[in-house]
This record gives sequence, structure tokens and C-alpha cells, in this order.
Amino acid sequence: MIAPSVPRAELSRDAFVDRALAIADTEGIAAVTVRRIAQEFGVTPMALYWHIRSKEELLDAMGDRFFAGLEPLPVGDDWVEQLRAAVAALVASLRRHPGAAHLAAPRVMYCDAGRDLAEQTLATLRAAGFSVAQAADVARHAMQTAVMLVTNEAGAEPHVAAEMRQALLDTKRSALKALSADRYPHLIEAADAMTDCEDVDGYYDFGVDMFVAGARATLGPTA
Repeated sequence: MIAPSVPRAELSRDAFVDRALAIADTEGIAAVTVRRIAQEFGVTPMALYWHIRSKEELLDAMGDRFFAGLEPLPVGDDWVEQLRAAVAALVASLRRHPGAAHLAAPRVMYCDAGRDLAEQTLATLRAAGFSVAQAADVARHAMQTAVMLVTNEAGAEPHVAAEMRQALLDTKRSALKALSADRYPHLIEAADAMTDCEDVDGYYDFGVDMFVAGARATLGPTA
């Protein structure tokens, strides 16, 4: 029975995915279950069956969402800028829901938007002179780099519930600062930087630029 406060129009696959992503961001991915989503909408789990049949399908749909509405790659001959744009677009999408960002990579080949991005990226890399194997590796690492940047942002801790994050960060920071100054002077010096991100946009820009610079270097001096 649908709760009176929940209009029937709200019961849609997109609405369920939206709510699941919000829960993952605030409580961690472990909190996302079909039963929990049903409770959020005031319905029984069976009411979700017409839209999402299992937790696995829900998680897949969450992963697919990251590829929807991605900015198109720039048109032109500058493959470096095209690669940078592809990774930056992925990062921007993943940052909207960091608690579920790790779900994106396994879905890139299972949704049209993900396949389109992969096809465009591979075409760009092949035209730049990468071999088939090299292009596949760069494209794969681009996806993995985007996920890594988001899931490992210092101070974010998207894998744990929001109310637990500060305590976890305090524990990590204290543990680093309590190390032997003779043996680990640089870890102690970096304790704050490793547990907090003062310039978030700068962190992402640096990460994307570092990846692109590495890809460019592998192609040789003519890139």
C-alpha cells in the first residue's frame, strides 16, 4: 500500500536510483538496500519489483547513472585536450555522488552512454597514434583514475556514514602525528594534508593533469 504522502508518480526507477545515491552519500553504500528504498517511499519491497528487481539491479542502475548526461568530448585534433576533457567529465559526474562512485567502472560497457564515451575515447587515442592495446589501457586507466580521485579525496571518506567521518579522520590524523619523528618525519609533516583537502578543485585538476601527462609521455616526444 502506497503511503498517502507519496504520490504514485514518484514511484519510478529514476526516483529510486536518486534516493539510493543520496543514501550512499550520507550513510555509505552498505545502507543501500531494496528494503531501505521501499521504506523511504512508504511502500513494500514488492512495490519496487516492477522497476528494480534486486539490490544488484539497483546498484547497476546507480552505476549507469554516472554516464548519463556527460559533457560531449570537444571536437578537434588535440587528443590531449580530448582525453583531459573525458577524464574531467567523468570526475565531475562521479563527484556528484562520491558514495557510489566505485559503481561506475564496472558499468561502463553495459550502458549506451558508457559505451559511447569509451568508443569516442578509443577513437581519439587511435587517431593520436596509440596501438589498439595501448588505447585500451589508457581508456581503462582513465576510468580507474577518475574513480580513484573521487573515492580517495583526502577528508571525504565517502565509504562511511557522514556522522562518522570526522571521528575517523581525527583518528587517522592523530595516528600519523604520533609516529616516531626520527623515522617518519615526512608522514608527520603531511598528516594534515593527507587527511584534509584544502583546495578540492586544485586536487582534481592536478590529478587529471598528471594522468594526461603520463599518457602523453608514453606516446613519445611527437605527442
